Amino acid sequence: MIPRFLIMLFRIALGAVFIFGSMDKILFPGEFALAVFRYQILPHFLINPVAITLPWLELTAAIAVVFSYRFRDAAATIILVLLAVFTAGILVNLIRGADIACGCMTTSPVEDVISWTHVIRNMGYMLMTGVV
Repeated sequence: MIPRFLIMLFRIALGAVFIFGSMDKILFPGEFALAVFRYQILPHFLINPVAITLPWLELTAAIAVVFSYRFRDAAATIILVLLAVFTAGILVNLIRGADIACGCMTTSPVEDVISWTHVIRNMGYMLMTGVV
């Protein structure tokens, strides 16, 4: 049995990460669209819709995982799926040898270049989400 305080701590941590991570993307959707484009995974016609809606989905799920009893499980599921998709995108580009910014916490094209550390960190977040 996992202690309730640990579950609460994981909820707050995940919420904080996703709230913080969504802010720069919401404020600078054009730059985030460029970050999405650099991953070279999505068809071009999906880049702008994803860049506009994804940060709001992250923000909504983050708020719900922290504050909503009713939607907590759904929010955790959304966060888990997002983390799996993000991790897959990072893995694909690491295997390709791409030298691109993560686009995780900032839309800057030169900060936070993808690495195996991102994969390990996301796997940790996925474990936390599974506990929540």
